[in-house]
Amino acid sequence: MNQNRNNTMQRRAFTIIETAVVAGAIAVAASAAIPMFRKVGCNAMRDQSAAQMAALATAHAMYASDFNDRQFTLCPDDLGVYNGNWSNWQAAHGCAPHAIFGTTAAGVTYHAGPACNGSGGGGEGYLIPMGTTTGDASVGAYRLTNTRAFNSYVGGRFLDQAFYAPDDPGVNRKVQRNINAGADYEPNGSAFSTYDYSSAAMFHPSVMGDGTSATNPLWRNPGSASTAGGMGYRSPSNSQCTNPALKTRLLERYVMEVTAGSNPDFGGGTTPYFWNHSYRSRGYALFFDGSVRLFTPREAMDSETRAGGAKLWLRTTPLGTAGYFGLQSADFLVKTSVHYLTAGGIKGRDTLAPQ
Repeated sequence: MNQNRNNTMQRRAFTIIETAVVAGAIAVAASAAIPMFRKVGCNAMRDQSAAQMAALATAHAMYASDFNDRQFTLCPDDLGVYNGNWSNWQAAHGCAPHAIFGTTAAGVTYHAGPACNGSGGGGEGYLIPMGTTTGDASVGAYRLTNTRAFNSYVGGRFLDQAFYAPDDPGVNRKVQRNINAGADYEPNGSAFSTYDYSSAAMFHPSVMGDGTSATNPLWRNPGSASTAGGMGYRSPSNSQCTNPALKTRLLERYVMEVTAGSNPDFGGGTTPYFWNHSYRSRGYALFFDGSVRLFTPREAMDSETRAGGAKLWLRTTPLGTAGYFGLQSADFLVKTSVHYLTAGGIKGRDTLAPQ
């Protein structure tokens, strides 16, 4: 990343037996109460997350109104014309706009993007919808709904509670103090939003096809000049979504229900399990029709079966047959990359209508 400056006590003591009876009663009460409190707390957090997603749906409608029905994007439409080469793009167009994270209390603005005019470099991977190789798939604009390009439609801060699902404790421990303090961005107390965009819906529809014909293959390289005339990175309009009640726009990233804590398959020991890492995960999703509801890997996988095989998500991208971090799953039951690798992109479906 680059930096720019810019109550009465009892008089008689309890006997040992009385104390034991009281302690036992408290233990029994606690054993009954704690799960209840946990359940109430969990439900309250889920309700909050659903409300936040509904607010984000309104913000996306505002964004689309300002940008001719286009979706959020950080990437130049025609980067593919230059085969995804930022130096060549900038030679033709000038400096690429950066992804602005925010400004610290000390007045330092943090951003990411390609080098230009000696300004330093690195971070261009943040601008494209998603990295499409195993080492790069965790980086991209699909995780950056809280950057300046969109957060101005919410509250104007990278660190706004609207961008962080309350049942993602690992992330919230990191950001909550700064959120409460009203900070915009702090490098040691910030995190990407825990709501992920559907990366599939951020690419041109021809990138993740449905395989129905030779001219609509399952996968095309978005950075190739031969893909959609070099427009593989161009964000499609909302109206191009043909199944808005079945295509997800945003999804809770970290909602692993059974195995708490961090996933040992990720380096550093601090990365929580992802939504698609367990058959029993439950998380909220925002769909393109503006509806918000629980959406589970089980529903996605059942839909895939009903569809008649491998039809709802792609196995043919450079991420391989395991798809979006499938090798890091907590149990062997999970086999889904819907939302991230939806067949047909924005024109596809992540689930089927209930039977």
